[in-house]
Amino acid sequence: MKMRIRALVIASIFLLAPFASWAQNSASGGAIKENERSILFPSRDMIEHGRNVAETTCAECHGMDGISDSEGKPHLAGQQAVYLYRVLRSYQESERSNEPMQHVGLLNEQTLLSVSAYYANLAPVRIDVTPDEPAQADTAEQTDVPEQAEIPAAETPGDDAFIGIRKAMKKCTKCHDETGNATGSGMPSLTAQNPEYFFTSMQAYVDGSRNHKMMKKLVGRLDEATIREMGVFYAVQEPLRSETQGEGDAEAGRRITEDCTLCHGADGNASGSDMPTLAGQDARYFIKAMKAYKDGKRQHEDMFEVVTGLSEDDIQDLATFYAAQEPLQRDVRTPLNSTEWINRCERCHGIDGNSTNPRFPMLAGQDETYLISAMRAYATGERSDSIMRKMAEPLSSMDIERIGSHFASQQPRAVVYIKLPCEEDGGE
Repeated sequence: MKMRIRALVIASIFLLAPFASWAQNSASGGAIKENERSILFPSRDMIEHGRNVAETTCAECHGMDGISDSEGKPHLAGQQAVYLYRVLRSYQESERSNEPMQHVGLLNEQTLLSVSAYYANLAPVRIDVTPDEPAQADTAEQTDVPEQAEIPAAETPGDDAFIGIRKAMKKCTKCHDETGNATGSGMPSLTAQNPEYFFTSMQAYVDGSRNHKMMKKLVGRLDEATIREMGVFYAVQEPLRSETQGEGDAEAGRRITEDCTLCHGADGNASGSDMPTLAGQDARYFIKAMKAYKDGKRQHEDMFEVVTGLSEDDIQDLATFYAAQEPLQRDVRTPLNSTEWINRCERCHGIDGNSTNPRFPMLAGQDETYLISAMRAYATGERSDSIMRKMAEPLSSMDIERIGSHFASQQPRAVVYIKLPCEEDGGE
């Protein structure tokens, strides 16, 4: 049976030149200070002091071995020392809020440094892939290490940036095709539209500004985030010109576009985020939409004023003109998929979440529930960190869950920092 055990062997050793040469301002508080350097090379007395502090103030939640025994509480064993210290300071200074951590406010500077050094110097949890091999106790512990919960196997990170909305979009594909380029006569293409316009038009079905019972029912089942993500999906698809070209006079239609150009562009490719692109749109759908504005089934004051002066032949000619134009793809960035987000996380947190920078936390093997809740806290601003806010805010709920699952299932590795002789001797 697989189980998690304390690592006996230190997997990686990194030689560090003086920190001032590489430490830059970051989400973790900038360059490493002199007092923080001490916990990278702690004395035995410091670690022993930290152990005593852990036993009385931390072990109940995080264990003496630094392994949390309940979901949602982070593992501390083998975590980066400077990161641990700075997190404790953030609780002490009320930059982070958590009721069980209120006792930190009573600890002095040396105590914070010592307990950080203690947990950082414990071996991180590992996955035992040999079923019959007994667990080994760390040399610092003379008792057997209790069996830990098994870390689930890593899922293959998603390469589909829109996997979270695929199920919600199934009903859309029946009329608008998988890419949003509708092929059925009378059906609108959803591509080439700005995501903001897509969202407001979908909301119009819900609030009754657009009278369409089926669309009201379908859109009413979706939450705002899903609708917005669907708008981005259609915006990044390559738009195709409609096969329904219309039966009017395209040249006559071009001559009467004067009132349309300001909002929709000379060729029907709108530049405004709140205006629809008409270029390449299905001619029959265009005619139905114009008649809906004229009859009041679609409520839009400006459009009503425009269409009241158009004859049926004018609308037919306009539909034919716009259907013949080439739609242009909106300048909207395709969202990153889970694999790409994970690669970005690894820039600071190391490959597979094994950070080698003492300022950035190790994510490998961390409690999955804790990782997910932490990312959500950064996304909402509950945790204050400008870089992490920018990273987490664009993530969908599914992105956060997949990223958390990925790093929680990775093998953590211990790191040891060694002073180079030139640092003390002044050599080069």
